[in-house]
Amino acid sequence: MSRPSRGTISAAAAALARRYGRPRRARRRPLLDVLVETVLSQNTNDRNSHRAYLALRRRFPRWDLVMDAPVRAVAAPIASGGLANIKAVRIKALLSEFARRFGRPTLEPLRRLPAEDAYRYLLSLAGVGPKTAACTLLFGQGTPIFPVDTHIARISQRLGWARPGETPAAFQERFRRLVPDRLVLSLHLNLIAHGRAVCHPGRPACPACPIQRHCTWHHSKERS
Repeated sequence: MSRPSRGTISAAAAALARRYGRPRRARRRPLLDVLVETVLSQNTNDRNSHRAYLALRRRFPRWDLVMDAPVRAVAAPIASGGLANIKAVRIKALLSEFARRFGRPTLEPLRRLPAEDAYRYLLSLAGVGPKTAACTLLFGQGTPIFPVDTHIARISQRLGWARPGETPAAFQERFRRLVPDRLVLSLHLNLIAHGRAVCHPGRPACPACPIQRHCTWHHSKERS
């Protein structure tokens, strides 16, 4: 199954919600804060990236200070997130782009744009991929655009929702149009929770899986 129905998605979302709960609506946050924190999360885990973000904000309480600081000064507090020099260069370039476009390093003008226009603008930026763009809007202002991370990409391959060999970016673009708006936040967070607790990369705990009946990978193992 490479194109799951909305009914299948809703049924899986309901089963995951019964197991992991229904997350509260994401609180509104400055879009730039969410973007930078998401950039810092690339190629590392949430604990390391959040620690790096907090350290960056302690060192630079305003984004214009980050923009004007030397790369090495920005890289130092974010070292815990890995790839510090690359991320420092990327963040400084983004802040400079926003200052050029909006007069100061901010993303708040995006709130006035239609959701798809804001999403496409973020995608046009160097170093901002589909997951980062979607997370910025979902967790910054509650825009229901579904982000696909590594856990979700893996689970979606096993469920048969993603096509064989389909990249996470390509899958996100296709899948986000199928997820009902009301389910975007809970399905995103609960799939991540499921990937951490049950649907592991190496040896998934299939007997404990609440969405086993939707899983083509599990059923193919049973038949083999």
